[in-house]
Amino acid sequence: MENIALDLALAGENLLKAAWLPLLIWTTIGSAVWLILKSTDRIQPEYQYHTRLALVFSLPVGFLLLIAVEYLSAYLSPSASQAALKIISVSAPIEFSLAPAESDSGMPLTYWLYLAVVLVLASGLLVTICRFLINFFRLNHLRNRCSLAPLSKTDGLSSINHGLLKAIQRPVSVCFIHQQIVPVTFGKRHPVILLPESLKKNHGKMNLAIRHELTHIHEQDFATHLLVMLTEALFWFHPLVHRLKHELVEYREMRCDRLVLNEKTVSRKEYASLLLELIPSPNLEKHLSVNMAQESSNLKKRITMITQYKNDHPVPKRTSMAVLGAIFMSTAIVMACTDMQTQSVFDEEELDLMTNVDRTGEKGFHEIIIYMSEEEQAERHESKLEQLQMLEPRHIESIHVWKGEEAVEKFGTRGEKGVIQVKTKLDAESYNNTLKALGMNPVTPGSLTIQNGESGPKEDFFVVVEDMPELIGGLETLQRNIRYPQMARRAGIEGRVYVQFVINEQGEVEDPQVIRGIGGGADEEALRVVREAKFKPGMQRGRPVRVQYSLPIFFKLQGSENTPEQTPINDQNSLSEITVSGYNPSSGSTSSSIEPEIIGRNMTVRMNHNGSTITGTVVDGTTGQPLAGANIVIDGVNRGTATNVDGEFTISNISSEATHATVSFVGYRAQKIDLNF
Repeated sequence: MENIALDLALAGENLLKAAWLPLLIWTTIGSAVWLILKSTDRIQPEYQYHTRLALVFSLPVGFLLLIAVEYLSAYLSPSASQAALKIISVSAPIEFSLAPAESDSGMPLTYWLYLAVVLVLASGLLVTICRFLINFFRLNHLRNRCSLAPLSKTDGLSSINHGLLKAIQRPVSVCFIHQQIVPVTFGKRHPVILLPESLKKNHGKMNLAIRHELTHIHEQDFATHLLVMLTEALFWFHPLVHRLKHELVEYREMRCDRLVLNEKTVSRKEYASLLLELIPSPNLEKHLSVNMAQESSNLKKRITMITQYKNDHPVPKRTSMAVLGAIFMSTAIVMACTDMQTQSVFDEEELDLMTNVDRTGEKGFHEIIIYMSEEEQAERHESKLEQLQMLEPRHIESIHVWKGEEAVEKFGTRGEKGVIQVKTKLDAESYNNTLKALGMNPVTPGSLTIQNGESGPKEDFFVVVEDMPELIGGLETLQRNIRYPQMARRAGIEGRVYVQFVINEQGEVEDPQVIRGIGGGADEEALRVVREAKFKPGMQRGRPVRVQYSLPIFFKLQGSENTPEQTPINDQNSLSEITVSGYNPSSGSTSSSIEPEIIGRNMTVRMNHNGSTITGTVVDGTTGQPLAGANIVIDGVNRGTATNVDGEFTISNISSEATHATVSFVGYRAQKIDLNF
């Protein structure tokens, strides 16, 4: 029951947040237009009817258009909240000492209100929809009980009605009932007209009644009435909808009266007399059917309009429909677009919270860390944070709130406004319940990464941590171990090999892979050297964590001037490039099979130390020729560089604690340079 109540409460919250503004816009526009219509009787019934119809239909269509816009926006470009979740960084789990407080009070008051809103709306909708369906089935039952006959074969049917029947282009049936009733019409594809049998004796009155009902059929009034009733059922809670629906019935009949009287052969006196005669009769299924005299309250207005009507001016049908379309589209579009613009503002307000939510799962729990960017934001989400208290203890591992200097000390300046840490149990239900309590979308169980040390391969890692991993022995360790593959030398293959890997909590290399290679055995050699490397693990908040790194290794043949250009891979955690030089067999050298360390020639290093920057040149000790690709590595750290084609190099931002640098080149004796000069 806890999960159901929480889901319903969140549904109520989301419903109110999404619907209140479009509903307010429609209510404001609808009320203003309705007041204008009520303020004068000079507006013709056609305008009165179509304007109200446009207002009623614009309400559901406005929401449908809003949903379509949202889906289209999500399809073309992710929404702000979704985009925020996609850039969430991974945070290291932290031990908490404070357990969540157990609450017997259940959900906060705001969530009980949301739950009540959902239950009330759902109950009202269920009642109105059931009533609509019951009336619909009763109407069909009435149709099945009637002995229907084609209207075209009715005795005494006037030529005018025959002409209107032909214009309808649908088979219309008629049934004369012994009971004295008000003429009624229903049915869309196969319309039915029910008339009292007493009208059979007076062909004049019968043709007037049939003319009225055929006009309803020709104007699609039954289908329109069904849609209005359905809208009233969906928005049963809105008083303006009920008011507009009630007045639509009134002006629908007045509009139909004007269309009937527009025929010059129709007697206004006989038509008014027929209305007075039928008003006392009962209405059959008046909720869904279209009756000739549905309401007696507007009889005086209808009789007045009939007696004063002059058919010297045509009924303004086209302009009336234009008014309907204009009001309908403008209201619906304003509802959708205004909500979309306002919602984007809400998304930006929520963005600080959403992008500052870190998720990870490790060692038997999942963690959610919320960095508050401003006090107002914390107040805005107070109800969601309170919601955590009603979760069952089995879902929560611990909750801790950090404030002031304590938060800054633990999380840095990012936590100066306060930090809330929530650890949940590892199961998906606990994690998702916590996310839903914070107003976030749940994740699918398959997307949760379980890190218990015994399951499958770990897929979570950091990109940036407080203390980055350090290569034990520095880059010169890798430089001494790597060899230029003979296959690559003989084939004249050179270029950069990029190796990406993860350094685990023990400082070991995991899952090394070549993300760009050159072949000829160079890729395999690069992987071999990386696998043997040992690191001091990266640290985040005092704990070792897994960090992703990459290493570029440049294989270059001596004497080669056509080294292929490769676009560097931009990796935030990339060790300085290692250059591996080899002898090019095509240069005529016979020493391509000799390992570089056996040759042992001397090099000369000229170095200048200017503050935190070191510049210099590396040349052959005998010939003075520049050595391109010589490696210069600061001892004890993973900082270094390689010389360019002129044997020159530059290393910036050297720590004051650095004391020595090692210069090495394949085939030359390495030199250790004192930096304290």
